[in-house]
Amino acid sequence: MGPRPTSALPLVAVVLAISTACVQGGGENPAAQQNVPGVIESNSPDAEPSTMNPQRLDDSVVFLMTTVSGYVLDPGSGEGDDVRSTEVTAVRTCTGWMAGENGEIITAGHCVGRDEGRGAVIESYLDDHDVADEAALDAEVDIRVMAGQPDVDGATITDWVTVRIADVMPTERGDLALLRIDGPAADPRPPALPIADDDPRPGDRITAIGFPGAGGDVAEETAIQPPSFKSGSVSTRRASPRGVEGYEIDAELSPGMAGGPTVDERGRVVGVNSYAIRGGYQAFNVITGTSDLRRFLADNGVW
Repeated sequence: MGPRPTSALPLVAVVLAISTACVQGGGENPAAQQNVPGVIESNSPDAEPSTMNPQRLDDSVVFLMTTVSGYVLDPGSGEGDDVRSTEVTAVRTCTGWMAGENGEIITAGHCVGRDEGRGAVIESYLDDHDVADEAALDAEVDIRVMAGQPDVDGATITDWVTVRIADVMPTERGDLALLRIDGPAADPRPPALPIADDDPRPGDRITAIGFPGAGGDVAEETAIQPPSFKSGSVSTRRASPRGVEGYEIDAELSPGMAGGPTVDERGRVVGVNSYAIRGGYQAFNVITGTSDLRRFLADNGVW
């Protein structure tokens, strides 16, 4: 079995089929429950923190709900015009985090990509229709992304807000996306996280953060549970089956945690949760590298 993006996509995933998992949790800070140490002295993303600040991480991450609506175009027998389906809708969930002070959110590219959205709509259509040539199907889709935070102390996005997709780096090129909160939808906005200067090295201790997927049952009325903090270390630098460089980590990435930050012991982002590989002797998980992340932010004028 190949790589599996870690968004909760109950209907389809372009790289691999994704399973969903409901998160169980209470109102306590999950980072505190796992004894994540330390406090930093500055709230500036440009400051060099000396130790991790779990509260800042909690306050920065956002839960993302992507709704893909569209129409499937079925060529049928190929003797006439394409048959246009009734509207089909698919919902998936991911994690994002604040990378700038002006409402910029980073997540994984496959969480909001148009190709993945098209695939989700087609997969939903196939659940109810027998099709002779599935490869011939196409779809017209519209993608809407909403952001929210758990209703806990420190949260500044107290209601669902619509975020704009500013740029997407497809999975085969690096799996990153930039979203923007426009206007006063969340004021004050969540704090931006500092980003490490260098890529991680094998053996470095890291923590992967994200919201384990709520699957297709999520709605705007859904109560968002606090994020999970998964500790581990960097195993090696690795190329994906499509040749994209990333880093293997042994911290577990559950569906829905895609797009969340992986941070070092000082709370600096060293990568973005991308995909998991299942099968063989053991499971392992992959994050994007720091260099690719910094380049992506610079190309979009975030810095």
